[in-house]
Amino acid sequence: MKSIFASHPLRALFGAWHDPRCRLLILFGLEGLLLQYAVSLNSLANNLYATNLGATDTQIGLVQTVPNMAAVLFLIPFGLLGGRTRRSRTVPLFLLLFLGISYFGYAAVPWLSLGRMEAFFAFLGMTVGGIGIYNAQWQNFFGDAVDMPQRNGVLTVRNRCLFFIGVIVPLLCGTLMTAAPHVEEKLQVLQVFYALAGVCMLLQAFVLWRIPCPARRDEELNKKAGLAVFRQALGHMVHHRAFRSFFVCIMLFYFSWHFDWSLWYLAEVQYAGMNEAQLSLFQALCSVCQMIFIGFFAGLCRKKSEHYAILWACAGLWLCPVMVAGMLWVPMQARAVYFIIIGLVGNIPQCVISMCTVQMLLQVCPRANRALIISLYTLFVTLSNSLLPLLGVQVYTALGSNEHAVFWVNSIESLVRAGVFVMMAVRYRRLKKAGDLFRPLAE
Repeated sequence: MKSIFASHPLRALFGAWHDPRCRLLILFGLEGLLLQYAVSLNSLANNLYATNLGATDTQIGLVQTVPNMAAVLFLIPFGLLGGRTRRSRTVPLFLLLFLGISYFGYAAVPWLSLGRMEAFFAFLGMTVGGIGIYNAQWQNFFGDAVDMPQRNGVLTVRNRCLFFIGVIVPLLCGTLMTAAPHVEEKLQVLQVFYALAGVCMLLQAFVLWRIPCPARRDEELNKKAGLAVFRQALGHMVHHRAFRSFFVCIMLFYFSWHFDWSLWYLAEVQYAGMNEAQLSLFQALCSVCQMIFIGFFAGLCRKKSEHYAILWACAGLWLCPVMVAGMLWVPMQARAVYFIIIGLVGNIPQCVISMCTVQMLLQVCPRANRALIISLYTLFVTLSNSLLPLLGVQVYTALGSNEHAVFWVNSIESLVRAGVFVMMAVRYRRLKKAGDLFRPLAE
């Protein structure tokens, strides 16, 4: 196959397109690539957008909270709607069209003479919050569109595309922002990138529409009243042992992960002294290394299961607060280099998180009510992502908003993440002993 692509790339691509399995990989790869443009831009630029619009430290903390709370409000309604549609593709397709329009509004915020921050948070909720709802519905769609034996392969290809665009976007955006000498010029750079995100969302809707998705049988549709369906989905989450075990462990995992999301940005900017170019370089290096290592972690998922592979992510997450606490003993002029090098090591295993959590969730989630169950699960994850970063900033502020506070917050965080690693390791050994690593637990 490699030699065919090398000598006749167009003919090989044409042939691959007519193979249903290869076409599925190509379409999911394109869908992921277009989505990642917006996700990479959000990761780098939302805090910078807020900073250049004049945000305070507390408002920086709200950059995580506001869009996630917006997602929380609509996850359940969209989950109920997703369970009633004949094809699970319908709801995510609508969401992509909405996101395309919202990003154009987000790009227009600096043109407002009054109420910039209010408009910023409104469109932040529509865009980032909308992507959170889309991701929940996408997991339901993915479960219908891809059979279990193919899921690891499709996710591997999709994640490679994610990391590829994750290299280009932050480097280009960060470099152009650093070259812009004034605040208004930096905002103009961001406006262009956010408008392009709107275009990507509309193109992604077209790609998603081309992905084959089987129609649901009548018995798989939620025809009951909303309250009855809601009670049935909650009953599975509470009383099904496999789901309950997964849910408790993964929520503790997310609590420990989300706590320092806003603190991470403050550590980069205020204590490591990193500028826009260094921030974008760090994000790009993370994407390059994750793209290189995703094949290794996909092999671990295939050979030892996603329950084993996620242990590597737990170890990488533990290293991050240890690194930030240790940075305080490094001379200021060397902190940016130290942060990039050690932080890169901690970030590489995090490429496996989405690959593992999607498959772990689908393993314990039945086809009946799956859209609503995934929405309920995503609601709790989103609440964690809303409240924990703000809590982290509040703890940091209560301790003095200084290097002493940075050290103690990250020291406590490292102990918590070590406990999460032990918990996930115990769960892996239990599933391995029971022979449940590679079989569905809820069908």
